[in-house]
Amino acid sequence: MKSLTYRTAILATTLMIASCSESPINTDQVDEDTAANLMDQFTASFSAAWASGDAEAIGQLYSEDAIRIVSTSATPTYGREAIISDFAADFSSSSGATTIKAIPEIARFVSEDILIGAGTYEVINTDGTVGAIGLWGNAFQLKSDRLLMLMESAGDMATSGMNPSSLAIPQVIDAVYMGPRADELNRIVTTYEENNITNPEAVADLFLDDGLHVISGNGRVISGKEDILESLTTNAVPGVTLDAWSYGYREIGNSLALGWGGYNLTDSDGTTIEYGQWGNINKITADRDMIVMERAGPFSGQ
Repeated sequence: MKSLTYRTAILATTLMIASCSESPINTDQVDEDTAANLMDQFTASFSAAWASGDAEAIGQLYSEDAIRIVSTSATPTYGREAIISDFAADFSSSSGATTIKAIPEIARFVSEDILIGAGTYEVINTDGTVGAIGLWGNAFQLKSDRLLMLMESAGDMATSGMNPSSLAIPQVIDAVYMGPRADELNRIVTTYEENNITNPEAVADLFLDDGLHVISGNGRVISGKEDILESLTTNAVPGVTLDAWSYGYREIGNSLALGWGGYNLTDSDGTTIEYGQWGNINKITADRDMIVMERAGPFSGQ
């Protein structure tokens, strides 16, 4: 992606030209540049706070009621204060002296004040070696001139399947969500379960046309229903059964909602071969919820 300085110059130039011309401004381009600019600022702040080991500073990048779903944790973390506590524990551990390089690939407004972003990350050890690489797909709210994270969903790459040492740890499951619009959320979950291998078209139809599929096993961000369908078709493994469930659902305005939960995969013998968490951003339509972005991946803790 282009640098922050470059994007800022492009945005300023676009606005200046529009003010001096009778031609209508290309608001889509302005929104795209603004989203990218804001995402660059956020990832820079996140990386700086991580590098300094400042849990309080990194916590201020989350909303007070943020949800954090990361592959190194067995279950979600709820609320800024709990997130700060988690980071403080991580930074104080013997392996906590790391830096992180977050690389945005997509930054998109989905309403006037809600933005989604997706990309990759690298966690770098003090000796310069890369300790982990992964994918993230997060939801943000624009507050004044900066982003606050509403939901973080990030996980280490798993293109070769779940790490055996992580799989050896028993799965921990939170309470299943039974609150408002649980039926809508569970309709997506059930459709995914029933069609994951045998009918990828039905799964792809859960997504908006420009939906995002950010799955650790794919190792990349996939954009658009057609490419999502191709990936689902290519990666289907006969004999594997998906079991999924929801942990929570939260409307965030502008007919948008966050949904999150857990899953596991079993082989034809009923043996668990993978388990983890998922976090989605959904669009509430007249007759159903549609997936704006899905982020899922296996537990990678030790």
